[in-house]
Amino acid sequence: MLCGKACGISCVRDGEYVQNEPLTACGGKSFTPSGCASGRPSKSPKPVLKLTNKAMADIASLRNSAVSWGLLPGHRDYVRFILLGRSRTGSNLLRGLIQSRHDVTVHGEIFKNPEAVEWGTDRLPVARRTLQHYRTDPERFLESDVFRRAPLAIKALGFKLFYYHAQHQPGALVWDYLRTHRGIRVIHIKRRNILRTHLSRIRAEQSNSWVDLEGRARAATPVELDFADCEQAFVRTRAWEQEYDRFFSEHPLLEVVYEELAADHSREMVRVQEFLSLEPLEALPQTHKQSSDPLTEAIVNYAGLKLAFKGTPWAGFFAE
Repeated sequence: MLCGKACGISCVRDGEYVQNEPLTACGGKSFTPSGCASGRPSKSPKPVLKLTNKAMADIASLRNSAVSWGLLPGHRDYVRFILLGRSRTGSNLLRGLIQSRHDVTVHGEIFKNPEAVEWGTDRLPVARRTLQHYRTDPERFLESDVFRRAPLAIKALGFKLFYYHAQHQPGALVWDYLRTHRGIRVIHIKRRNILRTHLSRIRAEQSNSWVDLEGRARAATPVELDFADCEQAFVRTRAWEQEYDRFFSEHPLLEVVYEELAADHSREMVRVQEFLSLEPLEALPQTHKQSSDPLTEAIVNYAGLKLAFKGTPWAGFFAE
């Protein structure tokens, strides 16, 4: 770190903007913990200013663009991975925990919408060429736009992918690419109680609230669930889980269970970070649980459903 008259040194470090007071003159020599090289004590730095999420996104966007244009050094020697699963299984919780590190990038459900790239972040604006790749050549999109040159600080890069994304051509080529590239690591998130998955989806559809970033508690209205719809959700979800475990059987694969992640995210995140070849650090949740009411209170006809599913493979979902 250099010092000099009115140098005004500033930097962004770990989400914080640090600006130093002009240091005492030492002819531009190096700064040491005790002061400048001339032996004269330097003034204390100004207090650290916390950056807003918007400011951090703007800085990251500029940094990514600078790497893409060759103005800053970048690399592709990072761990590639996907978060595999279905909605309402804790994928937002897991994504937020992973991305709480500054050396990992986790894009959102980029293959959810066939017409538009939804990065799930403001850090990567969608260029016309990127959109063309996405719509016509998804394999090229993955190689040149998703797993692109990243800042040197990035150690792992991935995105969320649900079982039912990219099911029609040419988007379905995404799955061929992923199966062929066996070095891509797969974090498969599942929820043990599929009844809660189904209930959560119904509530999200009714309220149009899919993620809570602010922690504001909202009263959830009890709902009535249809037996046939529940059974279909149970069967289909279990079939998806088994099908994609087989699909990625030759990839490095880590199963994460939502109930265990929610109960002790610190322990589970050690497993996740080690799986991604990262030194485990404290991971902080970026989202909040939207409801925690007992099933007996959340489902109007819970007793009737419990009786109807008695003796079936799904009876365990009705333990309350």
